[in-house]
Amino acid sequence: MERLTRVSLLITKATILFLPVNLMTGYFSADLNVDYSVGTYWAAFGLLLLLSCLALIGFGVMSGSMETMAIYRSAKRFVLRSYTKKHQ
Repeated sequence: MERLTRVSLLITKATILFLPVNLMTGYFSADLNVDYSVGTYWAAFGLLLLLSCLALIGFGVMSGSMETMAIYRSAKRFVLRSYTKKHQ
């Protein structure tokens, strides 16, 4: 895969990752006469970011893009290391 194509894919994935978070921030900052707590905001932020990451990984695995597989392998390795350290 050409370098320019790979860079374009990474920029597109970063945009897709943060677009839902940007929309959520706009929603919480709108004056809707509803009081949201800081905890509610961060819970929604974390949930949307997690769902965006999972969607990107899922689409990347289905399309077979190299960047997603590298991220998936490193994330899997990180989770396994963390799990083994806690249970030793």
